[in-house]
Amino acid sequence: MRPWFTLFFLPIFPLGKVRPFTLCTRCNASFALAPQELASQVAKVDAHQNERAIAMYNSLRASPANSVTLNELMQMYASMNEFDQAISAAADFTQALHNSEQCMTTLGRIYLAKKEHPEAMRWFDLALNRNPALGEANYFKASAYMTSTPPDPRSAIAPARAAKNAGYPNSEALLREAEERARA
Repeated sequence: MRPWFTLFFLPIFPLGKVRPFTLCTRCNASFALAPQELASQVAKVDAHQNERAIAMYNSLRASPANSVTLNELMQMYASMNEFDQAISAAADFTQALHNSEQCMTTLGRIYLAKKEHPEAMRWFDLALNRNPALGEANYFKASAYMTSTPPDPRSAIAPARAAKNAGYPNSEALLREAEERARA
């Protein structure tokens, strides 16, 4: 990349020297780095996340009922699109999973991201059996109904309403959409 002096958006003469940049072919984002340098920085971030995940896994081995650490580990794996790793961690630490409605909800969200709606619904239902007012579980249960094949907006209304009553963000819009699609 090289900056140019422009006149009415027409390049006239170059300013400064050539600078490397990388353009993402997926999202068209540009980075003021050479491709090798960008790849190196991404690798460092990935290595740091992997080290952190290993530390959390070891912490869970020492304290298998620690639902806070399990939830954080599953969320980290999900952020890296390592859904199977998150599911494996939940299977390895079932005591922590079953101690927490939040862990159950996070696992349901992971299954939902994998588009495994029946398994996602099972975990949302387990969380809601323990705490029916859990806004996040209700919201994502409604989302699962809306994104299943075929969508089931009628079944989505009750959990969307419960999420709205719990004050969960964006639940009002989800409820509106479910009601509109159910009427159609």
